[in-house]
Amino acid sequence: MIEEIRLILAVLLFCVGAYLVWDLFATGFDVVVLLSAIACFIFAHYVKPNTRDGSDSSSLWDVVDFVVDIPFKVISVFLRGI
Repeated sequence: MIEEIRLILAVLLFCVGAYLVWDLFATGFDVVVLLSAIACFIFAHYVKPNTRDGSDSSSLWDVVDFVVDIPFKVISVFLRGI
């Protein structure tokens, strides 16, 4: 039950971060919006449950896990490159 709530919260944070990135392009650049979008993606990565039971091997879980992790991995590769 807790893992499902954490997954829903991670997806919600991912959606808010994606909206904020879209808002950067739609209404103009703002540093606060950029930092908020980055924070949403980072929080989504850390809120997302990392462990799962072997019985719950659905492909939907794998897709959500992959999609939520993409922005965090891009941000971490960028920061490691600096």
